[in-house]
Amino acid sequence: MTADRSLSPDDAVVAIRSFPRRFRSLLAAPGDDDDRPFDPDEVGRRIGPEGRSAADHLVAADGVLSLLGDTVQQARSEDDPVVDAAFADLGSAAATAEPGGAIGDLLDRFAGTAAFAADRVDGVPSDDWGRNVRVDGDTTDHRLLDLAQDAVAAVAAHLRAAQRTVEAVR
Repeated sequence: MTADRSLSPDDAVVAIRSFPRRFRSLLAAPGDDDDRPFDPDEVGRRIGPEGRSAADHLVAADGVLSLLGDTVQQARSEDDPVVDAAFADLGSAAATAEPGGAIGDLLDRFAGTAAFAADRVDGVPSDDWGRNVRVDGDTTDHRLLDLAQDAVAAVAAHLRAAQRTVEAVR
């Protein structure tokens, strides 16, 4: 997972707001395009060749955006923020969370989390994007913008992995 360092805060907001629609189109669609309708709950929970289900990727993406929203909020309210160590490895953020509930419920929760994160990112003044933020356990300073870019890249990677999984298990 490589973050796009040219991604602006405005682009990050657009991407975050688009993720729920993109996951929903992948997981809630009845499969009309190929005349093979599928049960979203069944397909969403099938384990793909990479060892995870599309629901696993959705829950992990939810964890990343939740972490981003909380981090932005924390970074704006503290003078010397030290944020959750999960930012050191966003690829596995929330990887152990169980995707309980129906796919529709997971998608609804993800939409709420994305709205929360997008609102937090959208509310950051331009001057604050260059603020240094430390990740717990990491001696390197990161800009707040770097963390937002990393989170967008991680969610995009989960979306691509979910797409590969759905293609493989259908």
